[in-house]
Amino acid sequence: MGGKLVTAPYVDPHLHLDYVYTLSELGQEEAGSGTLFEAIEMWPKFKKNLTVESVKNLALKGIRDEVSQGVQNIRTYIDVTDPNFPALKAMLEMKQELKDIVKIQIVEFPQEGMYTYKCGRDLVEEALKMGADIVGGIPHYEPVREFCEKSVHDIVKLDLKYDKLIDVHCDETDDVQSRFVELFNALVLMEDYGTRTTASHTCSFGSADNSYAYRKIDLFKKSKMNFISPPTENAYLQGRQDSYPKRRGLTRVKEFIESGINVAFAQDSINEPRYPMGNGNMMNILDNRIHFAQMMSPKEIETNSDLFTANGVLASIRKGEFLFKQKTVEYEVKLDLDVNN
Repeated sequence: MGGKLVTAPYVDPHLHLDYVYTLSELGQEEAGSGTLFEAIEMWPKFKKNLTVESVKNLALKGIRDEVSQGVQNIRTYIDVTDPNFPALKAMLEMKQELKDIVKIQIVEFPQEGMYTYKCGRDLVEEALKMGADIVGGIPHYEPVREFCEKSVHDIVKLDLKYDKLIDVHCDETDDVQSRFVELFNALVLMEDYGTRTTASHTCSFGSADNSYAYRKIDLFKKSKMNFISPPTENAYLQGRQDSYPKRRGLTRVKEFIESGINVAFAQDSINEPRYPMGNGNMMNILDNRIHFAQMMSPKEIETNSDLFTANGVLASIRKGEFLFKQKTVEYEVKLDLDVNN
């Protein structure tokens, strides 16, 4: 309409703002194998030089990218496997400094593992005391199944102790034996906590056999847990050990939606070791995902925009309260934004 789009504000419910532009701006190397696990292994050597100011400078660049393209709400995952917490301190400051421009939720994220990293579980709890909004985790990164399951139990225990939301990087792998989403879902189902809970990625669920998958979908419906899928990054990272057929790391978005399960799409990464591209354009994310998931019937097209607007909000609220204020706004196709004014 006159070169403008009228829509509810965009939501990016999954973005690592402490990683953005570390590839081009700070000389961090890209993972040569293109795998997630190599990229994680490369991060510790680099992050030891991070400061509060360096994190804020690059995070502002990523936020500017997103806000200039219609995003008003960001959920960011901040690595807390560092006893000095430079990234968390930076993001807590930015959350307040930019509160009139963008609403930011902070997930404390033990990037190197709650147990793989020495005292990781204690750092996770300390991050919650410092002001992180959401309990996060990465169970599939732990070195043995016992630790993976223990981390899921502790994530839920910490959440109940501090009365937070939960958002777990879950089963971001092609390994069909990585099934921690089922334990995660069972625990929040028993606690009646599903609406305040999100499982991000769940890539291995896309490789699961149908008998298992549909049984779990029934249980996901009962718990009312939310799911977040970052399509471009997972398509890039997954299937690296496959020849052909080659998997693309896609969880069962279409089946979730058809079953009434809340799903939202996300950017995840911008120009960093795991993913060298990305620019915060949620329309590009939507375009990719509806192709990957084959979601372009007339009925689906009518509601696809919910996947980066309303659905992202539902994944970001407690029952009975809104953490993000939604309003309809007009965006020029080219928006010149100065977040300092």
